[in-house]
Amino acid sequence: MSDSKPIINAAEAIGARKSVMRSKKFLVGFDGFVDEIIHAVGTRKNNHDYERIQTIAEFAGRIASAAGKSANIELVPLLEKLGGNGPLMAMAAAGMGAQVTCVGMLGYPELHPVFKPLKSICKVVSVGAPGHTDALEFNDGKLMLGKLNTIKDMCWKRLLEVVGEPVLRELFFLSDMVACTNWTMLTEMEEIIENMIRMVPEGCKVKFFFDLADPEKRERKDLEKVLNQIMALSKKTEVILGLNLREAEQVSEVLGLKIKPEESAKGVEAAAIRVRERMGLYGVVVHAIKYAGASVGGESAGIEGPYCAKPKLSTGAGDHFNGGFCGGIMADLPVLDALYTGVGASGWYVRNARSPTADDVVGLLKQWGTGTLKD
Repeated sequence: MSDSKPIINAAEAIGARKSVMRSKKFLVGFDGFVDEIIHAVGTRKNNHDYERIQTIAEFAGRIASAAGKSANIELVPLLEKLGGNGPLMAMAAAGMGAQVTCVGMLGYPELHPVFKPLKSICKVVSVGAPGHTDALEFNDGKLMLGKLNTIKDMCWKRLLEVVGEPVLRELFFLSDMVACTNWTMLTEMEEIIENMIRMVPEGCKVKFFFDLADPEKRERKDLEKVLNQIMALSKKTEVILGLNLREAEQVSEVLGLKIKPEESAKGVEAAAIRVRERMGLYGVVVHAIKYAGASVGGESAGIEGPYCAKPKLSTGAGDHFNGGFCGGIMADLPVLDALYTGVGASGWYVRNARSPTADDVVGLLKQWGTGTLKD
């Protein structure tokens, strides 16, 4: 990192705005998964020791070598934890101090045990049973193998049955920001967004954040439709679209943008600007493994993040980035500082396998800025 001053400045700004974060109300929905964190075994040494497969490419090679033959790949379950883009983002934002309500598939009629940590720091509203994800973790990324189970039952009708429109209106319009996550797996999300568009008045003061969550498996026409819905909502209120690098590529292609997003600080910033301008949104933020960039409210920035070569836990890193970034935006931080809030939250999470507080993020940024941060 050539210039540590912006990092230190961001740490000081976050510390100074903690009370503002604590005053903000954040509604997050609408999924919910039990994540089972798994290692794939490369070499088994004995009953207790093994060497894991380190990279996705190595894992892919192991699978490819079995074509026309067969293979036996051992999977080692490490732990079960709360999952889903919504609950993980809610944990991140609540850890930063925001007043968070999480609506999703968290267990019904009883809350599933893995979501008890969420209930301890957020208000939770569950409308169904969670799905299940086998999260195969590698040093260079993760493979999320989702089992939707009842997740497909999340729809507007179900929200009305369990919560009711008057309460939903109150949850929406008493919030400072509403985050809608995991459009890809929530196949009835289009109806939920249509009802949001219906309910939101012109000039609404509530900001909306959308995380599509890897739309590669959805048809192009579906992605085009949800992007049009997001643009329609943006005519009534301020909307931010959050994308990882792969999602930025997919969205750029559907929007007819010829330039492929580049994996660099300037590259992700430029991609955010292009998507925001094409869609006419208030903001777009793009995060990669090592970089993050955003264009929000007339400001833009791109930064390198505190990369961790050997994360303790990577499943949920993007959701923690989103939670930290949204916390920064709600706290009225400049876009540059909000990006540092995002990479600080995800950087802490992957090193410690738990959600950080605002003080944790400030501490990490100060260590990073002074050159004392360790993997």
